[in-house]
This record gives sequence, structure tokens and C-alpha cells, in this order.
Amino acid sequence: MNNKYTKDLVLLGALIFGCSILARYMARGETLAEYDKAKAESSIEATVLASDQASANVSKEAASSYATSTNESVASASIESSNNDASTSASYASTTNDASTDTSNSEIIAVYDRVNYMDGFYHESLTQDVIDKITGISYVENDNVSLDDLRYCSLLYNDFDGNTQTGEMICNKKIAQDVIEIFAELYSSGYQIESIKLIDEFGGDDTASMLANNTSCFNYRVVDGTTKLSNHAYGLAIDLNPFYNPYITYNKDGTTNVSPEGSLPYADRSAAFPYKIDENDLAYKLFKEHGFKWGGDWNSVKDYQHFERPN
Repeated sequence: MNNKYTKDLVLLGALIFGCSILARYMARGETLAEYDKAKAESSIEATVLASDQASANVSKEAASSYATSTNESVASASIESSNNDASTSASYASTTNDASTDTSNSEIIAVYDRVNYMDGFYHESLTQDVIDKITGISYVENDNVSLDDLRYCSLLYNDFDGNTQTGEMICNKKIAQDVIEIFAELYSSGYQIESIKLIDEFGGDDTASMLANNTSCFNYRVVDGTTKLSNHAYGLAIDLNPFYNPYITYNKDGTTNVSPEGSLPYADRSAAFPYKIDENDLAYKLFKEHGFKWGGDWNSVKDYQHFERPN
């Protein structure tokens, strides 16, 4: 080999070596194997990142789907709640309409504030029908008792034939619950009462009501023979089986006046007869337990039919 070729080969080798050094420098010292390994790792990392991004997208879609589903559920629940409210309102309206033939506001209020004690026994505010019935008879405009002070009571009782009857009574709201409880106990015990009607059925006439042996409560009137308001005027007094338990006043000459007319045989309280109210009578015991005073305990007059709660 001549010197020329030898020189060329040396220069070529030096060039290759220099290029190799330069390549390693530019590749920051990576060999091809190292480069291939780094490229493979980079590819794996990119795949993982893509997978994570896909998962994130799936999660995002799932979250969006859940939110939509939740919103739909909330909306559905809201609609269902609204429907339930509407159903409840409809049910209440139906109950109200069933309980009353008049759907005026006063009727609805009365049903709404009704207090049921047991089957057949309740009290409530006066309905417009009741107000119309009593105005100008047992009730007149006054400064002592308002319609709002009164309650309508519906109750059952055993008549003198032992049959169950439905009675009605108007009383002061202060004693309404006591009245219902007392008459419920009387009914359950078989206690007999001839009649329980509003005194308006008798034109507001107390004497006519007593003659019919009618048990009643509210009547805006004065005490007989005076200008003083009776506790009946406040709805705080009840007359029970009045014909058999008369009202007796005493004259200065020793004579007596017995009301109602025809009840004189029952003025003798030592005699034995049915429906007599005395200290052994169930009605007496129940009214006393509920804080009522009995007219039979009075001294100047005797009102054996009469139970009252002090005003």
C-alpha cells in the first residue's frame, strides 16, 4: 500500500472518530442503545398519559352523566313531591267537602280547626251555617262575647229509650274540651239525657227549652228576674235534664217558685226519681272533676240542672 492510501485511511478514521465524538456530545453522551431505550420509555409514558387522559375523559363523561341523572332524579323527586302535595291538598279538599256541604271559607276553617276526641265527639269554630242560624236568636251583637269566643260541639247521647242520638251544643271555647270529655263519659256509661239541641230550636226561649227537658248551653240572656248577664250568655253554663232538675227560688213568705212549670214534683230532692242530679249522680261527679260549680249547692236559690265554670 502506498503512502497516499495510508494517509487517506488515517484521515478517514480520524474523521469517523471525530464525528462519533461530536455525535455523542450532541446526544449528550447517549449511545444508540441508550437512545432506543429512552425512546421506548418515552413511548410507554405517552401511552400511559393517553390512557390517563382517556380515563379522565371517561370520568368526566361519567360525572356529567351522573349530574344529569341526579338532576333528573331531583327534578323527578320535585315533581313527585309537587304531585304528592297536590294529592294531599286534593285529599284535604275532598275531606273538607265530605265533612261539610258548604265549601265557603268559614266551613273550611271550621273543619281545619276541628278537635276530634273520639268517634261522634268533636268541637270546632262556628261555621257560617251555624252563625246564620243563631244570629238574632241566641246570639246578638254585644261587647261581652264574640263569635270567636264560641265553639260548636257535636256529641252522642243515650235518650230516655236507650237509643243513641246525635246532639249539638254551643259553648265557650274555654270549656269546649271539658264538655266533650264529660259527655263522652256520660254516653259511654249509658247515662240518659232526653234531648241535646241548640236553644235556637226553641226560639232562644229558655222556658220552652226547659219544658222540653232539653239540655243546652249558650244563650245570650240575663239571669231570670234580673239585669245581670247569665253565665249562659258567655257559653260557660250548661243545664242538664232541666225538667227533672228544676230552678227554685224562695219568697219572703216562705213559698217557692219552681221552673219550669209542671216540675214541682221534682223540687223535693229527698224523693227518689229517675234522672235526678245529686252528689251521687255521675254527671255531678264529672262536672265537679272538671272544675264546674253546681247550682244545687247555692243557698239563696237552687238550680239543680245548672253547672257552670266561673267567668
